[in-house]
Amino acid sequence: MVKKISSLLIILCALLMFSSCSTTKVDEKIKKPQKANTVSATKGVSECKTSIEAGKLMITSIIEGLSENNYALYSRDFTKQNKKYFNKKVFTEAADAVKNELGNFKGKEYVGFWKKGNYKIMLWKARYSKTKDDILIEIYITKRKDNTYKIAAVKLI
Repeated sequence: MVKKISSLLIILCALLMFSSCSTTKVDEKIKKPQKANTVSATKGVSECKTSIEAGKLMITSIIEGLSENNYALYSRDFTKQNKKYFNKKVFTEAADAVKNELGNFKGKEYVGFWKKGNYKIMLWKARYSKTKDDILIEIYITKRKDNTYKIAAVKLI
């Protein structure tokens, strides 16, 4: 079940070799993303000073997008290459699989991150209604030349 979901959601834009992991545990409730016309939503990820700060905003879009079957919200911080390979059709299949196999999102816990090359790989432990297992969400964040952050890949394990 989880393998099916993982295979639908794995998008890797580069071969990554994993190194040591630094962890920090923080419990946080997910907040609804704000409308695009509000001041803080305009700020959004584009004005984050660190990849950790950006990643905490990005996870909200990812989880809300999956939960609401909303591709625009899910992919709003993706790189162009990631959007090309993880298009709306692939997203719809993945979102349906998550909903059918895992159920409704119940909560998340920030686990930590590690660096590999140009990526910061952020980890969250998520909980869903149809499984007692924890689901690991990995977000591969890259910093662009203009000092903004984008999602290069998302993986549910």
